[in-house]
Amino acid sequence: MKAKLLTISLMVGLFMGCHDFLDVKPVGKLIPTEVEEFENILNNTYTVDWYYMDNNKGTLLASLGDNLQISENSANYNYTATHPNINRYAAYTFKLPYGNPEKPDYFWEWGTYRAVGLLNNVIDGVNDVKNEKTAKLAEELSAQARAARAWSYLTMAMIYGPVYDPAGANDTKTIPYRTAASPTEANPALSTTAEVFGLAKADIDFALKSVPDNVNHPARMNRCAVQTLMAYYYMFARDFGKMLEYADMAWTSALAQQGSVDNLIYNYNDFYYEPDPEASPSPGTDVEVSLDLKGQDDYLGQTYHREMLFYRVAPSGGMGSSGYPSVEFISLFDKNTDLRYRLFMLKDLGYATTVGDTKYDDGIVLQYYRDVKIKMTQGFSYPELLLMRAEAYARNSRKTEALSDLNTLRKYRYDNTQGSTDLPNGAALTEDQLLEEILKERRRELPIATFQRVLDLKRLALDNGKPWCKTTIEHKIGTQTYSASINSEYYVLPIPNNIIKYNPQWGLPLDTRPYNPK
Repeated sequence: MKAKLLTISLMVGLFMGCHDFLDVKPVGKLIPTEVEEFENILNNTYTVDWYYMDNNKGTLLASLGDNLQISENSANYNYTATHPNINRYAAYTFKLPYGNPEKPDYFWEWGTYRAVGLLNNVIDGVNDVKNEKTAKLAEELSAQARAARAWSYLTMAMIYGPVYDPAGANDTKTIPYRTAASPTEANPALSTTAEVFGLAKADIDFALKSVPDNVNHPARMNRCAVQTLMAYYYMFARDFGKMLEYADMAWTSALAQQGSVDNLIYNYNDFYYEPDPEASPSPGTDVEVSLDLKGQDDYLGQTYHREMLFYRVAPSGGMGSSGYPSVEFISLFDKNTDLRYRLFMLKDLGYATTVGDTKYDDGIVLQYYRDVKIKMTQGFSYPELLLMRAEAYARNSRKTEALSDLNTLRKYRYDNTQGSTDLPNGAALTEDQLLEEILKERRRELPIATFQRVLDLKRLALDNGKPWCKTTIEHKIGTQTYSASINSEYYVLPIPNNIIKYNPQWGLPLDTRPYNPK
């Protein structure tokens, strides 16, 4: 048992083998001996942070999407070969490999597998120390850990492999679905897409039986969050009847717990920026960039604000040298009525640098400050849950209910001083037109620079012939255009060499491609 629990501090060994592991308590380390102590592991920062992020808290996955753009000046003078996050530029220009194959992969070593190592310790450990008195708590902790593990592996598999296609074989080998806590136990074989989905569903099914209705912090899943996760699972499995069943179940749970929609979604009509008489913005820029945003409570910057359903740290983007919002992303918003545009799409100084005697300056640029003003999540928010139910209604030809859910969110996001916030002519739209509006609203509502948009692009690419279906993504830098097919190697990340080396049983060749992102 002790050997299993010690993996908390030895995640590197998880993939490199730890045959020298000793059954001793390391100095300064606490090995849990009571069920209650495993709660501290679930609360560990490493279970919520570093998913799909680089060391400076952005992500190359955002560069693969269509929400961001890189300016010509930034491409030429910011993203030099020595830039610490040059992989973002490589992804934006579709230059494979995006990351140096000989360098560690943050997504693996700092993100998913470090987190899952902790989760596996909880799952195995609570069963070893539980007694009759603590059995219920042990089941709850195990359920929360298994739900978090399912979310981790589901998303990871679709980043390092294709999305699930019910019309396909789904036999592409993706990632190892490691469930063992002990570092002395060998890694399992790589799971196919179908196998990952099956194993994740088993974890979610288990979690639904024992997960608590309420939690102290959304870093841990409650019943509503697990129901949302199951709806998310079926969204990608493209079983839209089941997606609707669980999304409706989750929204019903949310209302039962919180009392009303007002307690689940902030009303942006009540948001304002607190004036600062000492603020002195650069000419032509918006003073709101430096002001504090105020809403119905003081929790906008907290990880437990009212919209937070399942919290996972989100990378930032959409401002500064990380990339500006793309022209297409900006055009999604009604500039006159969408309060997200009014509150967060702000004019600010863009990238500028001087080389020799020449200054290269982007000037004043629209930048998206939502991630800075409000704490966002890569997990689930209540607005996303509502839009998931709206999408499921629309895909099940229940247009009236779909429109009602969409209009419910719009009530909290659009200016109510200009008449009705409902979707104009919504009742007259066809099913496809309404679904497209719901998917646009989803894109506006999700964080601008996370993995979420890329996975949406991959799943929506299966909606052949629909207006929201994209098969190719184009990026521009100046007059140069770069493009790649979504259903291709450009949207599947490779397992890094340092992981492959220690797992020869997978039969994967090392990536010997030269790394030259510029």
